[in-house]
Amino acid sequence: MGFLQDRFGIPESVFANHHLLRRGRIVWLLSKDDRLIDLASLPVESVGLPLLRQVNTQLKPTTAALQLLGLHANKNIVSLALDQLRELVQKKEIKGEFDTSPGYVIVVAETVIIGCALSVPGRLISQFPRHLFTEETWDYLPAGNRG
Repeated sequence: MGFLQDRFGIPESVFANHHLLRRGRIVWLLSKDDRLIDLASLPVESVGLPLLRQVNTQLKPTTAALQLLGLHANKNIVSLALDQLRELVQKKEIKGEFDTSPGYVIVVAETVIIGCALSVPGRLISQFPRHLFTEETWDYLPAGNRG
């Protein structure tokens, strides 16, 4: 996937076992299975993982795609402290100089890939989905305690 390799340094080999399908403004990623090619003409709503969306003339990676594939990235990554992430979530942007080229970037906090932001000179603009953050907090349940 040329865009992800050029923008984020994600190697083409990461996509070796996957198909890429495009419908309208969305590029979907799904596991490679040659039988799926025969099914491409079916009128299904969605298939696989939404990987990229075309926004105007640019491609924008989805949060799910970055959370899955971002560990393979080696450039255009912004690491934020938790207080910076909190400000980005609350105010939708933060000011500062970030070591990236202008465009979409991967946001990381404490080694956890959070999602996508837009880097422009002097600021970072959240591209997180509205449903990603809420006023409620999570209760952590250890794996052995599912009750």
